[in-house]
Amino acid sequence: MNIYEQLTSEIANETVIAYQNASILGLFRGEDLADVGLENWFHKNLTDIPDAALTLAGFNPSVAKLDASTFSHKVLTAAEKLRIGEKEMAQFSKYGLDRDGIQLLGQKVGEMSSFYLWRGVDKDGKSPSGDSNYLNATGSGTLASPSIITTATAGAWSTYANKVTDCFKIVGDLASGGFNIGSSVAFYPKSAHAAMNGHGATEQSAIQMLMEQGIMGVIALDDQYLYTAAGADPTNALFDLYLVDLSKVVIGYTKTERTQVIAPHDEIRDTVVECEVWFTPYLVPVPKSSAIKKGVSRITAIA
Repeated sequence: MNIYEQLTSEIANETVIAYQNASILGLFRGEDLADVGLENWFHKNLTDIPDAALTLAGFNPSVAKLDASTFSHKVLTAAEKLRIGEKEMAQFSKYGLDRDGIQLLGQKVGEMSSFYLWRGVDKDGKSPSGDSNYLNATGSGTLASPSIITTATAGAWSTYANKVTDCFKIVGDLASGGFNIGSSVAFYPKSAHAAMNGHGATEQSAIQMLMEQGIMGVIALDDQYLYTAAGADPTNALFDLYLVDLSKVVIGYTKTERTQVIAPHDEIRDTVVECEVWFTPYLVPVPKSSAIKKGVSRITAIA
């Protein structure tokens, strides 16, 4: 392997690793859609059916109609391209790769895919899909747009009883919606570190209370993902807390994360590095009541 081949291999490895470190898509089950030409991921789900009939001995059943609805979500692409000039590649060959700079390429793609998964838009607030199949979407209670389970805080957490109420409420809401607590993870913004970790001599922290209820874990995310339901950046004095059933979120991929390094050719002297992922989230709808839910519960406006 010559020095150029070694450099291009390192570039590809560094960007993929940086993507995986920055993206939260890997927390969820992935499904290979096996067709890069796919523009929509289609689903066909049964709607609810009547309760079974209970009668005296004899077959007298409820009559259920097999009623299935087809719906779809659009496939998104998060991508970034970097051009490395002939001179810069020569310097990399002599002095070594600028790993921090190269890693930014994968990191930016990982961040954007995660940003869409949480907020359904890009960093400018624009949605290329128009879908509402993202984690903090309120939803309309349909198969294509299941509703989030959301409750306002019981009150300021400076009163310990309010913290206790909220921490048990968010778990109870998800359980009562028909979701699995054992496969669920809580997410909070990093700015709320003090509120989530603070405790007294005889008082538990919010994290301790959540974990003792049997959830898988508690993860702090960058503030940019957990924009509040009220429409503001989170702070330690005002934030939203989420609980997500990981088993009820599926990421469909028509192209998993990859980096392509294109060598100089013809009249092109630059080395081009392309990093991308083609994906679409599927928030699995659960027809538990009149409003179809997704596996996300939330406590809002915690102060």
